[in-house]
Amino acid sequence: MTIKLAQHKLVAIGGGTGLPLVLRAARSLEICPTAVVSMADDGGSTGRLRRELSLPPPGDLRSCLTALAASDKKGLAQLIDYRFEAGEGIAGHSLGNLVLAAATDIQGSFARAVTCLEDLLDVQGRVLPSTYEGLILHGFDREGEEIYGQASLTCNSVAIASVQLSPKNPPANPEATEALRTADSIIICPGSLFTSIIPNLLIPDIIDAIRSSQARLVYCCNVANMKGETAAFTASDYIATLERYGLHDRIDVLLLPYSMHNEEVVQHIEAKSIQVVVTALAAAHNPLHHDEHKLASVLPTLIEGES
Repeated sequence: MTIKLAQHKLVAIGGGTGLPLVLRAARSLEICPTAVVSMADDGGSTGRLRRELSLPPPGDLRSCLTALAASDKKGLAQLIDYRFEAGEGIAGHSLGNLVLAAATDIQGSFARAVTCLEDLLDVQGRVLPSTYEGLILHGFDREGEEIYGQASLTCNSVAIASVQLSPKNPPANPEATEALRTADSIIICPGSLFTSIIPNLLIPDIIDAIRSSQARLVYCCNVANMKGETAAFTASDYIATLERYGLHDRIDVLLLPYSMHNEEVVQHIEAKSIQVVVTALAAAHNPLHHDEHKLASVLPTLIEGES
């Protein structure tokens, strides 16, 4: 039975630029999605605020909040996303990151600050940190080098072999686990595999919630590999890595862009009882990124299981 899209409980999980892209695609279909956001970012403006104010990482949350802003709040969303290009001490900061820092001080907690910005932007959905714990991501590349920090892992020139969190078993945000458990569908968003997606899966209660959920689980594969982090990965490598971090026998659908298509790889993935949907997803102006309109056009088929 087809679920009315406006009533569909869609949870998108990830970080970086892939998560807000999926949120915008969902909103174009009048779905009010929930974002579960990685909290391991330590680069740029976010990293500076983490170090200077002991603030949880605001950057990915801010991007999701503005992606879900009501249509009559687009001007405010543009202002929140504004990034200063000059000025001693302020260059590189996003205004929204500073607003979240100020709201945390005024409201007394980061959670209340996020809710405050949700209200200001009249967010059409929910934006939930996967955890409120201060996380440090570190791991090893394929040459055995140990790398500390999400930003350092992202720009490492050698492909990543494994990552882990400190602290090792952080508590999940209960609202995030509840959203995952009660979802109709869950989309693992495109983006940095080891530094935006897997940090969520390393939180025990998050992976448990995904595994216990009856939701249809969709993985939206990248249209291109990241230089260094996932160099030379095939779609099978992405699936195998996700399985290694807790999603074995749990992925229902792989959304595969033509740019990553290989018939032998598809047959290998389908042998795992994973449905593979192959379509054009790359943006014409930037073939290294998804086109949100192309993603929106295939989204109903992915989440409702229609052929």
